[in-house]
Amino acid sequence: MTPEEYLPILMKRLNKRLPEVKLSRRYVNGDAPLPEMGDNLRESWVAFQKKARTNYGGRTCQSLVGRIRPVGIRIANESVADVARRYWRDNRLGMVFEDAIWNSIATGYGYILTQTTSGRPVPTSERPEQMITLADPLQPWRAIAALKAWRDPVIGMDYATVWVPGLEQRFSRPSKDQYNRLRSLQEHGWVSLGITEIHGGVPVQVLENEHREAEVTANRDVIDRINTKKLQRLATEAMQAWRQRVIEGDLPEEDFDGNAIDYSTTFEAAPGAIWELPPGVTIKELSDGSAGIMAMLKGEENDVREYCGVTGTPMSAFMSDSQNQSAEGAMNAKEGEIAKAEKRISLFRPAMEGAIVDALREYGVDTSDTVEIDFAPPAYVSWNEKAQASSQASGTLSRRWIARNIWGMSEDQFREMETDLAAERLEVLTLTGGESEKPGQDQAAMNQTFDALGKAVRSGVSPESAAQKLGLEDIEFTGATPVALRLPEREALGMEER
Repeated sequence: MTPEEYLPILMKRLNKRLPEVKLSRRYVNGDAPLPEMGDNLRESWVAFQKKARTNYGGRTCQSLVGRIRPVGIRIANESVADVARRYWRDNRLGMVFEDAIWNSIATGYGYILTQTTSGRPVPTSERPEQMITLADPLQPWRAIAALKAWRDPVIGMDYATVWVPGLEQRFSRPSKDQYNRLRSLQEHGWVSLGITEIHGGVPVQVLENEHREAEVTANRDVIDRINTKKLQRLATEAMQAWRQRVIEGDLPEEDFDGNAIDYSTTFEAAPGAIWELPPGVTIKELSDGSAGIMAMLKGEENDVREYCGVTGTPMSAFMSDSQNQSAEGAMNAKEGEIAKAEKRISLFRPAMEGAIVDALREYGVDTSDTVEIDFAPPAYVSWNEKAQASSQASGTLSRRWIARNIWGMSEDQFREMETDLAAERLEVLTLTGGESEKPGQDQAAMNQTFDALGKAVRSGVSPESAAQKLGLEDIEFTGATPVALRLPEREALGMEER
């Protein structure tokens, strides 16, 4: 099928999905539907209702997205890896990926489009309100067609682009019809602006959330209930400013002239008003005091706890004063969110790696090696958590593993750290005259000495000079290239013999 044949099919799908995507976006942007909304509400009541909304959906997504953070790329071929890292740096790819992840968590769908501009690939995160794809029924992770449609309100034109493997076709039309009415997406009137051949398949990668729905879609009713109860509490608190009063005792029905007394005007409520009551008459207020408000607050808190339970979000994300939560309950909630983050990483990783492959293909480099996206470990968010885990893993796991899987460092960051540590070690040795460890030093000290030697060599210091500074004059070097500096095996065959 041609792009023009796919255009009405994809437009119809996008138009059908749009209301659900917009509703999901409202729940995470603090614009959830107002509770108890009627057709004839006064503006003042609508404004009062807005005060009852709390952005629980947005905070839920922020808490989860904060644990899904791409930090770098790993490719076995170093020359290809360098190209990929420059592409990551030059295009701020981390920000592009994070925006696509947010769209997927918030609405159920995120898209990464890779287009060629001025001879180089440029990635963009596309909103699901404007883009949709058609998946291959046999390979659902691949798109066989994609559409992006948007409106330019300044010039009053609609635009659309359709991609199929090897082809890209653009369309346009006026935003309004002959009756000056705005057109819907699936209406006709599109005119082709030209068709272009492209390299490879459809240049769109899809990040689909679990079950293809937004993170809070299944729990919108709970959010609505919390907002409704909050509205009821605010209305009750507002009404208590004018508390109902009762009179105990006998009041005359007529004045001295025989006229009926209207007590609603006689007892006028005003700051300077003074009421004169006959003997034996008292006025009391009908109020349950603070007990009723506290009961409402307690019920609202219980609803928030239930929401945290069904969404797997730690209560601390909504209530900083959540000391009543048990340590075990807090840990279970945190582990639940970590498990969700790990699953979302496994769902999103193929699409993000596919976007890197699309770009490398445009650069004309070899894409046969596996491309891996590194993510910051979702279990460790705070500095204290990372430091504690790193301390516990030290001595058991390598520094490279700890840097990647606990500290969330990219390969470039790890190399920079090693260079800095080696430079600091050499500076200390220079200041101390290069004094070596005494004979009989323990194994840990010996390991540190050899670690410093390796860092110095990788930093460009000659092995003999570094060994002399470290007090390892008796070490004999074979002249072979260090393992850490070797080329890939297929490029280094026969190197040792030379």
